[in-house]
Amino acid sequence: MGQVRITGGSHRSRKITVADQPGLRPTADRIRETLFNWLGQNLSGMRILDLYAGSGILAFESASRHAAQVDCVDLNQQAIRQLQQNRELLAFDNIQVFRQSAVEFLQHVHEPYDLLFLDPPFDSEEMNRISVIIADQVRSTGWVYREYGVNQDITPMNEQSWTLLKQKTAGQVCFELWQKND
Repeated sequence: MGQVRITGGSHRSRKITVADQPGLRPTADRIRETLFNWLGQNLSGMRILDLYAGSGILAFESASRHAAQVDCVDLNQQAIRQLQQNRELLAFDNIQVFRQSAVEFLQHVHEPYDLLFLDPPFDSEEMNRISVIIADQVRSTGWVYREYGVNQDITPMNEQSWTLLKQKTAGQVCFELWQKND
């Protein structure tokens, strides 16, 4: 077991417990700080989807910054239990946890999100697979944050539908912020 610190918002400096699981790598502090500098520190009123939630640190950061709703999706039962425990410990009523595959969850989205976090396991092909099917799940001018390993062969988003706003590399991790075109 480890812990990860929330870097901003109402729960700044609070820690969440992260179970030691193969392939689980919570987004690093400095990457999260950069991401939320890009997005802004106040996410009031936003609907956010954290696909492949894992530790859920991106969801907890968003809830701490006053997002209206944060949906966490993961298939791993241990990750789901940990997400639920951390949600209850921090009293985040605006976080919901779903045990489903990303594709299965996306097939049942009825209202688009303002922001979608896409951070699948680095050893999977999920990034390219999911990136091409998420357009309808993100509102016009909404954002998609993608995080992946520097050695992965990741296809850019469709530039007719998306604009790359920011991109950076930190160690072995590439991360980028895309905005949906009108």
